[in-house]
Amino acid sequence: MDGMLLQTAEALGEATFPAGPGGMWELLQAEKEHVEQDILSDEWRPENGGDPKPCEPPEESARAVAWRRREQLEDRLRAIIDAQDRLIDGGYGTCLECGRQIEVKRLCADPAVSLCIACKRRCEGESPSSTF
Repeated sequence: MDGMLLQTAEALGEATFPAGPGGMWELLQAEKEHVEQDILSDEWRPENGGDPKPCEPPEESARAVAWRRREQLEDRLRAIIDAQDRLIDGGYGTCLECGRQIEVKRLCADPAVSLCIACKRRCEGESPSSTF
């Protein structure tokens, strides 16, 4: 299945991305596999951390932190899968909010981004002139 998807991504032709569509697919796939391994590992679970040390938060707090970490991993996995879908559909690199091209530097920093910097700032309530 991955071979078929990679061929579809490569059929998009050379885009403005330094790695090309196939290279971006590979970057996204590698990160996806890493996030999936993190989710499946037991490290995020507080009960697998051994005896708490005196400076560690109480068990309930540790559990909340662990679940928050799990949520972050799941959110990242969804973002990566969505980016792969956009790559296949031909919409990769286009801001989902305004439809403009996302800067290549931004895509290189995070291949799963879906918003240009202006729309991201607007969503976060920042002024467009503030530095990023």
